[in-house]
Amino acid sequence: MAATIGRLTGNIGVCLSTLGPGATNFSTASAFAHLGGMPMMMITGQKPILDSKQASFQIVDIVQHFKPVTKFSTSLSDGRILASTVRKATMIATTEKPGPVLIELPEDIARGETPDRIFSAKIHRRPVPDDKSIEHAMGIIRKAERPILMIGAGGNRKRTVRALKHFVEEMGIHVVTTQMGKGVFDELHPMYLGCAALSSKSHIHAAIDLADVIINVGHDTIEKPPFFMTEENKHLRTVIHINFYPAKVD
Repeated sequence: MAATIGRLTGNIGVCLSTLGPGATNFSTASAFAHLGGMPMMMITGQKPILDSKQASFQIVDIVQHFKPVTKFSTSLSDGRILASTVRKATMIATTEKPGPVLIELPEDIARGETPDRIFSAKIHRRPVPDDKSIEHAMGIIRKAERPILMIGAGGNRKRTVRALKHFVEEMGIHVVTTQMGKGVFDELHPMYLGCAALSSKSHIHAAIDLADVIINVGHDTIEKPPFFMTEENKHLRTVIHINFYPAKVD
């Protein structure tokens, strides 16, 4: 649920667990959020680190366990750094590409006190492409005979919905989405063709195959590829990649 809240709202979904095997129950959810780019914070318990009287009972190295499926995983060893640790984890979770973070909170640290220092989030502006890049892309789109707009996981951001709708209606370009891009564009809109899911013989994939220009908004390589670019077919179409980071070769 925390991962889905992060995906739908863009805000961090927070979930709590006990220690040991209880904390490892977050593994599947963390992998889901990590692949899907969903901001999520997991706060897990742990035995006291300064004075434990129960030896290794239910002790699991949670921080190391979660490192492969999180953007940031740490244990809080001093209550005085609670505010800065939470702020750092929040920044990492929400920075592109968003994802899950984990903070382990030992029992004795949780019982302690921390200074009232709140690290409030600041409003920041995202970088925008330079004018030459925009003009180059628009030149390609204007010359296209069969352009299509494809929305992927990275297009699922609150600020893109209105902009994409305006672009589609202004340019008269049809839209398809990946499975992770569903919900970004109104599926009842007359320019919406459908979702490029598992079937490779559907009318959506036929439209993609026939397009001479694909405007690729937010596609991530963790998604099922709706098309393949190869040395043999690269002359058949041009792909305009729009995302928060450069295109990846997989």
